[in-house]
Formats: sequence, structure tokens, C-alpha cells
Amino acid sequence: MYKAEILNWLKKTDIPLTAISKKSGISRSTLYNWLNGSPIRDRNLGKLIDVYGEEIQIVGNINITEKDSLMNVDVEYIVGLQKDKITYLEKELAEKNTLIKHKPKEKPKTLGEISDMLHDASERWNWVFYKTDKPMSCARKGILRNVNPALCKLLGYSEDEMLGKSLLEFVHPDDHKRAVREMKKSTRNVKLRVCKSNGKYCNMYIQAQEFGTNGNVFSIGMLSCCERDCPDL
Repeated sequence: MYKAEILNWLKKTDIPLTAISKKSGISRSTLYNWLNGSPIRDRNLGKLIDVYGEEIQIVGNINITEKDSLMNVDVEYIVGLQKDKITYLEKELAEKNTLIKHKPKEKPKTLGEISDMLHDASERWNWVFYKTDKPMSCARKGILRNVNPALCKLLGYSEDEMLGKSLLEFVHPDDHKRAVREMKKSTRNVKLRVCKSNGKYCNMYIQAQEFGTNGNVFSIGMLSCCERDCPDL
């Protein structure tokens, strides 16, 4: 309920996603995923309404800040939503466990257990991804979803300058065809010219691997410079 209106507001608002993330407590990557078709969870829906209700209420001439209207849902609808949430969490948990090669000892039986395990897997992944000195990125359908500090330092861009952009925006135009061919593979090992923040290109060796199933696929990539005299930032 009202998810379409909130998604429309996210697309039209002048408020930066970074500010929305900090104020609502919803991660920036989750907001980017919504804009690219991922489902919006009811819990997060309530967070946005609590914080940005006055801004969102203009959409569709519906006053969604009236919380009573959100409660006007029959029991069957609520049960259906909970089942959908469990299915989505199970899928996301399976992806995280594939990535970190961690298998739960037994299958969780409740939504709370699934949420706890998903949170634990996410915390492990975030620690590895953001603490390593290896330049790394996470992309879905060729769009950057996460970049770590090591990659930002290597290329000279800020995180905000890279997130949500196509991988091809950072690849030399003459290397686009080769890059597109590689992006169709589940395992990639390729050398490409990558543009740094100063506009200069540097030969980079890129290793990437796809994870996920059922069309919900993402790739993790690691970059390393091939040049001894790499263009300074």
C-alpha cells in the first residue's frame, strides 16, 4: 500500500539519497535497489512515512501521513505480506551465505531467526568488503551498488560519485565491446583501461565473479593496476 507513491517520490525528490538514508535509517544501497525494481519492505515503508510523510503526502493526492489508513488492511492481506517477506528474506540470506561461504547449521523457522541470520551475514560481508585494502566493487546488471574505500582511493572518486552509475562510464570507449563481452560471463578476468578522477586512463586487471540465482544476480569485482607509472590522481 502506497509503495508506488513512495517510489515515485524517491524518483522526483531533490533530497539526496545519502540524506534520506541517514535520516530514515534505511541503507543507501537499499534505496538504490528500490529505484532499480527491488521490493519495498513494509518495515522500511513505515520508516520513510514517519520521517518524510509531509513531503510524500502530495503524491497521488493521498494523505499517507494518516497512519490509521495504513492499518485499514484485512487479515489475509497482512498474512500474505508476511509470507512474501519471509520468501524474500530467505532468498537474500541464501545469496549472502553463498558469498561468504557460510552455511547455517539448521534451517531457520521464524521470520525473526531469518532476520537475525541475514543481519549477521550482512555484518560479516560489510566488515570484509569495507576493511580490506583490495579495491573492490559490487554491481548488479552492470550498475555499481557498492564500492569500498580502497577502490575510491585507487581511482580518486568519492563513493557518491560512483554509486548508481554504469560500469561502462569508467571504461575507455575503445574497450566497451570487450567489457560488455566479459560482463556476460559468470567469471571474468580482463584487462581494461579505467578512467580516474583526473580524466586519465590506467590499465587495470579486473577479476570478477557472479553470485545469486533466479535472476537475482550480482557480481563482486577486484581491481589492480597493471602499470608501474600509473597516472597520478
